[in-house]
Amino acid sequence: MFDRIKILVRFIRFYLRAKTQYNVHSPFVFEFVQNVLEDDRAFYVFHETDILRAELLASRETIEVEDFGAGSVVDGLKRRRRISSIAASALSPAFQCQWLFRISELYKPLTIIELGTSLGVSTLHLAEGAPRTAKIFTLEGSTEIARLARRNFDWFYDTFRKTGLKHNDPDVLNFETKYVQNFSTEFEKHKIDITVGRFDDTLPAVLKSLKTLDLAFIDGNHRRVPTLDYFEKCLEKTNENTVLIFDDVHWSADMEAAWADIKGHPRVRLSIDLFWCGIVFFRNENREKEHFDLIKARFKPFSTGLFG
Repeated sequence: MFDRIKILVRFIRFYLRAKTQYNVHSPFVFEFVQNVLEDDRAFYVFHETDILRAELLASRETIEVEDFGAGSVVDGLKRRRRISSIAASALSPAFQCQWLFRISELYKPLTIIELGTSLGVSTLHLAEGAPRTAKIFTLEGSTEIARLARRNFDWFYDTFRKTGLKHNDPDVLNFETKYVQNFSTEFEKHKIDITVGRFDDTLPAVLKSLKTLDLAFIDGNHRRVPTLDYFEKCLEKTNENTVLIFDDVHWSADMEAAWADIKGHPRVRLSIDLFWCGIVFFRNENREKEHFDLIKARFKPFSTGLFG
């Protein structure tokens, strides 16, 4: 309860300083706001993953998992957990997954790394937003959770690509045929590569296999030192257009300190804080470092640009 109160206090502080689309004068950031933060279109993948999310939250199946993250008292501790419990605590919120899809769709990364596969829902959003030829490398510490994520990927692509279910679903809005023309189920399955093990071991190996990194979603270990270490490792393969997304940057004082260090790094030219996640860019066009705390306009209707 005390932790929730502290997070609420952090959110209030964020809310008071956050700006809306009416306060953004950078063309690049305004494009981000319009296509990620303010875009309310319901793409087909949202409907499909909602079905998967509901199935996971209702599952009574149990698996034995290891926890290597900040929530573990003893690294590598194994215990049986119900899938519904894992889903309730580990799945990124639907709105955040939708942000991941929109970011991936907007910047069209061809190489993506995700630290923290969990049950694979966020992975699917990144994959479906990216170009068809993109490759997603998702890293997971638990063997059993990775196995379950692969099962979810197989179910997703077998169900919605092979049967064409979404083609006939009247509830799916703004369906765009460019996403489904000439799909190969097997190709899409292998668009996602899962690597199992400790991030300290697997991240360097995956990065070594890449010429460049276009996008990374860091959602694995919510502690300052490991987060900064992952950031530094990813820096070795970033380019001017790379996008790095950090989950839960206000989850704790430790994570807020990590986020401050990341924003202050000399190679980071632009950062966007959405409270639930922080995003950094390395654009050479940004000669002066800029930082934006942003919130949807409807959540701060009095912030019109005229009065703050």
